[in-house]
Order: sequence, then structure tokens, then C-alpha cells
Amino acid sequence: MSSISNIGHFVLPNDALANLTAIYRRIGQNEAMYQVLKADIDRVVEQTVQRDGYFLARILDLKITDTRMRLILTKDSNPRNKEEKTLSQIKEVLRKIQKHYPKMRHQSNDLLDFANFIYGHYGEVKFAYAEADRRAVLQSQAKKSKRLIIDEINEKVENYLEKRKYERLIVYSHYYIDFFNIAPFTSHNYATGLLLLYLLILKGEIEAFRYISFFEILYGEYPAFIKELQNASVNWREGLAQTLGFVRFIFRFILQGYEKADAVINEYKFDATLNKSDNIENTIYRLPKIFTKEEIRIQHPYVSESTINRTLLKMREAGCIRPLGKGRSAKWIRIEND
Repeated sequence: MSSISNIGHFVLPNDALANLTAIYRRIGQNEAMYQVLKADIDRVVEQTVQRDGYFLARILDLKITDTRMRLILTKDSNPRNKEEKTLSQIKEVLRKIQKHYPKMRHQSNDLLDFANFIYGHYGEVKFAYAEADRRAVLQSQAKKSKRLIIDEINEKVENYLEKRKYERLIVYSHYYIDFFNIAPFTSHNYATGLLLLYLLILKGEIEAFRYISFFEILYGEYPAFIKELQNASVNWREGLAQTLGFVRFIFRFILQGYEKADAVINEYKFDATLNKSDNIENTIYRLPKIFTKEEIRIQHPYVSESTINRTLLKMREAGCIRPLGKGRSAKWIRIEND
């Protein structure tokens, strides 16, 4: 029995209600955040997609080197094997979700399309069947496609939200728990479920995850995420799932996302008030003596590659730094002068 079917029995205690109230205060700041970043919004979102792709690949344990990941995610390099093809397709799905999430649906066919687009090169993903009902007389009556089960749950979700019977984020959290336990496809349910959760959080108007990586935070909180998801799945089949711990996790996770988005926006404002090249130069003097361009990018995520390269070239010509090797992953050394 689904968690959505039993959501009427869900009780939100005071501590979780306080966090939900804080979330809605942050949602009220979405427009102000957008106004700060709107001049560079396409670049900001693209960098979010790149980081989301990297950390989702880590969560899914794709066997790809960091160098190849960077080339596929930032340079759209052509995949060389099936694992790299999976990452390239994940990036395209993330882009689509970021651009179109307000109007995107999450019906059974929509989710199946996600799974086949990402993993179709391994073989077609199909809907699985629910366990047979031993009371059924005919075998045809005993089988039920899990597609129908997902569609029934989706119908309830849309009904609840349209009639404003339950709070959106609570409904979406329970829907994800149901998807996880139903496992509607013959394969790749877990990866598809994570993308579903990503879509649902964005549809819940949590716009912080347009500017910072959802999966980067999830990667850092992964043990707690799995623990709460497993706890919420105990007695799920009997309709007695204890979902409060998972909902609490989602609320804390969202607030953590907004806190990180605040830091990014403050850094963006600071960069905007300074000459970007001078700001990068100051960062280089604060980094360890031997550093990489990646370390600069972490400090200045919204500064273009060409600006970073110009600054490095200027400092090299001035005798302040020199490269240690060649190529994109080469390290640099700062030359200490009296």
C-alpha cells in the first residue's frame, strides 16, 4: 500500500513545522535571488548542471575518470564507452529538467522515457509487473503492470495538489518513497528515482537548486539519506511506513541548499564589484604555492574560462607564476619574490 494513500495519517510535529515555515520564507526570496543572477543565469544554470552531473555520476558509481568526466560535462566531449554515454545522457536530462521543470510531468511514461534515454544503450527498459495475487483464479488476473500503480499514485498526487489538501513538499516526499519501493521498471529504478526527486524538488519551487548543485549536497549527506529512505521503507507494503524521518531530512536538506546558495550569491555580488582579473589574482595569492585552475574555478564559479586564462597569462608574463606541465589539468606554481 502506498505512502500517498496513507498521507492523511501523517502528522507534522512542531520542529518539522518550524523548518517548513523557514523553507517558505526562503521560497519568498526566490525572485530576489534571480534578480541578482539574471544577467548570467544561463551560465549559472549550466554550471549547476555540470556539477550535478559530476556528483550524480559519483553517487551512481560510474567508472569514469575525473578527466573524462570534466571533458564530457564541460566540453561535451564524445563518449568513448557505455559508461561515458550514460553520463552524457544524464547531463542532457539534467539540462532539460532545469529548463522546463515547471511544465514537466512525472507520469509513468515520462519516467520510463528518462530511463530509456539514459540507459537505452544497455537494452530497453520496460515496466515490471507487481507480485502475483495468489487469490486470483486466472494468471491474467494475477498480474498487474507497475505502470498502472504509478499512474494511480500520480492521479492522487495531482488531486491532492489541485485541491490543496496537503502541503506540496510533503506530498512529493511521499511520492518518492512510493516510487522507490514500487521499483516500476525492469532495471535502473534507483537512478531514475533520483532524477524524479530532483524534478520534484524543483517543482516544489526550491529554486536554490538552480544555482547550486542538488547532487553535490546529496553526495555529502548520502549516508543519512539512505538511512532515512530505508527507515521509511520498513513496513511500507503493510501501509505502516514511518515517513517522518525522511520528510525531516528533506526539509533540512532544502534549508542547507538555500544556505549554500546564499554563499554563492554573496560571492557573485563581491565579484561584480571588483575587476574580475584582479579578484582572481588575489585568489591565486591565497591558494597554496602549487595550485590548479580547478581550485580557481571553485572560488570563482561564474567567471569565464577566458578570464581565468588571461589572468594566468598576465601573471606568467609578469614572472609571478609558471606552469608545471601542459594541458588542462596542469598545475601552476607561484614564484615567491622579495
